[in-house]
Amino acid sequence: MSESDNIIQELNTFVHTYAANSEFIRTTTVQQINATQAHLLMLLHSQSATNTVLADTMQLTKPAITKAIKNLIAHGYVTSTKDATDKRSVNYTLTPKGVKLAWQHEQSHQNLHHDISATVSDFTPEQQGTIMTFLKQINHLKDNHS
Repeated sequence: MSESDNIIQELNTFVHTYAANSEFIRTTTVQQINATQAHLLMLLHSQSATNTVLADTMQLTKPAITKAIKNLIAHGYVTSTKDATDKRSVNYTLTPKGVKLAWQHEQSHQNLHHDISATVSDFTPEQQGTIMTFLKQINHLKDNHS
């Protein structure tokens, strides 16, 4: 196996492991939410928002946000209220259960960032520069093939 093949295999392992660890959050009731829903919880943790604001912030379609929000409402993480001034507009807010889950998701992000930072600190600044150059080039491969 070539060194390039080994690197690709390690990248695949990282991507699969990262996705498995960040894609789903298990609650105490074993109900799973996906990454989009978890990020919605984090956004709503700071303030209530409308579907449009959430879609714009996350760069997703309004129907995608609506679907994710419906699941969060169904599981008691989010509530919806009509805007007092604009009856067509609906604001979404976290329930206490949603606040707890948003905090858990934020903690998992912080733990992952800490672990990655600790790993990166084992490399010299020159090696870190090489890693950064490599990652930037990998992230722009699709630009070169469009």
